[in-house]
Amino acid sequence: MATKITEHCFEFGAMKYFRGNAHLVEIGTYGEKKDPIGAKAYLDTEGTVKREYLAPHVEKGKPVGVAWEQTTKAELEVNGPIPVFGLNLNVAAGFGYDKVKTANLKLFNLSIAETPLKQMLNNDAVNVRKYFAAEGNDARIVSEVWVVMEAELAEHFNTSGSVAVSVKGVDMNVTAKGGKHGTQTITLSKGTVFAYKLHKVKDWNKDKTQIVQMEADYKGMN
Repeated sequence: MATKITEHCFEFGAMKYFRGNAHLVEIGTYGEKKDPIGAKAYLDTEGTVKREYLAPHVEKGKPVGVAWEQTTKAELEVNGPIPVFGLNLNVAAGFGYDKVKTANLKLFNLSIAETPLKQMLNNDAVNVRKYFAAEGNDARIVSEVWVVMEAELAEHFNTSGSVAVSVKGVDMNVTAKGGKHGTQTITLSKGTVFAYKLHKVKDWNKDKTQIVQMEADYKGMN
């Protein structure tokens, strides 16, 4: 599918992912969506769900190739140098525009599906659910993130038969085992996200103590 990167979004096929404040969010970060359908829509962060609630539900996605050279420096570095995960380096390194253009890099997504996300908010992250009830229609939570990887590492995660997510202090480790690169781990922490998707509550029960239905929120949607 076609991809496009702008200052405010990453477009993959027909879907547009948020880039505003990407350097401040992680999977499970929640807060208020600002400028909801405007060009600069972004998540104003309030907090992040406890990692032990998140880790069992995180799923790997697929690597996606991007024509980095078709972006400008201003568009690409809107949140600063690009965090890039490489082989045998679990912490992301910052790449500038020129290095990104010449390196062999791919985007890789990690997400929490809608049903486990709803169940987690109803059963575990009770205070976050209460925040949603109090905040109202603009409350959002990050349900999918895109990170930048060296192409070899992205393919390793893609083909690995064993990918596990574990808690590491205030961060999460994602580990892929097997293949020619053996065990490779990346640490998901604040400052490693390139773009993200949000979810919102669509329906509550009568007294707003349980979420009945959630729905995805891509850039450009209410």
